[in-house]
Amino acid sequence: MRSDAPPGFVACSQGECAGWLRADLAALPAAVWWEAGQPFPGAKGRGEVALLDLDGVRGVARRYRRGGALRHVLPDRFASPRRVQRELAVLAALRARGVLVVEPLAALWRGAAPLFELRLVTTWIEGAAPLPDFVAAHPDLRRAAVRRAGGVVAAAFAAGLVHTDLHPDNLVARLEPGGALTVALLDLDRAQVVARLTPGQHDAMLVRMARYLVRHARSLRVAASLPDRLRFLAGMGHTRAERRSLVARLVPQLEAQVRRHRLAWWIQG
Repeated sequence: MRSDAPPGFVACSQGECAGWLRADLAALPAAVWWEAGQPFPGAKGRGEVALLDLDGVRGVARRYRRGGALRHVLPDRFASPRRVQRELAVLAALRARGVLVVEPLAALWRGAAPLFELRLVTTWIEGAAPLPDFVAAHPDLRRAAVRRAGGVVAAAFAAGLVHTDLHPDNLVARLEPGGALTVALLDLDRAQVVARLTPGQHDAMLVRMARYLVRHARSLRVAASLPDRLRFLAGMGHTRAERRSLVARLVPQLEAQVRRHRLAWWIQG
C-alpha cells in the first residue's frame, strides 16, 4: 500500500477512514468527505457520483464500483486503496506537467483489508458536459471543441498517459464566463503515467476512443463524422500527411476490434 501522498496532498487517518487530502482541506472531518451529497445529474459510468460542499469548495465524489464477474460478488469492495491512490497520483502528475485535467481533492478509503470502500473527490467544473453532449448542444462550436479535445489528448500523451479505457466521455467541455472554450480530462481510473509512450500504446488508445464511438453510436446525441475524426487528429498536431498515415494504420485495427467485440457481445448476450 502506497503511503507517500503526491506533492500538495497530506496523508490523513481518522479511525477506519483514511486518505490523501489536498493540504488546505486536510482539517475537514472524515464525515464530510463521506457524506452522501447531492446526486450528480447526468453522471456516466459505474461509480456512484455526488456533489459535496467542502468548506466552500464544490467537489464531485465518485465511489468506486467493480466491473466484470466480481461485480456480482463484491460490487464496491477492494483489497487495498491502491486503485484510488493511483488515480489521484495520475491526475496530480498530469496537472504538474501542464495537462488540463480535473483537479483532484482527495483519495479516500475506509474499512480494512480485503474490504475497502474507495472514493475519489475532484473539483466540480460548473457548466461542463461530456464532449459528445457539448457538441450536440453547441453545434456552432463543434469544430473548435473537437480540435481542442485533440490538443488536450496530445498533451496527455506527451506527458506519458496510458489509459486502456480512454473514450470521448473522459473529455468534458465548457464555455468560460468570458466566452473561452476549455476542454479537460477526467475519470482516469486504472490509468498510469510512463516516461514515454510506445507507438503501440499511442495507437491503442486512439483505436479505443474510436471503438467507443462505434459501440455507442445509437446512444450518443450526435454521431462522430469522418471530418470530426480528422479534425481531432489535427488538434493533436498531426499534419495532413500524418493524418492520412494514421487513418490508414488505425482503421484496420478498429475494424478487427469491432468484429471481435461484436462476437463477444453476441456470445454473452
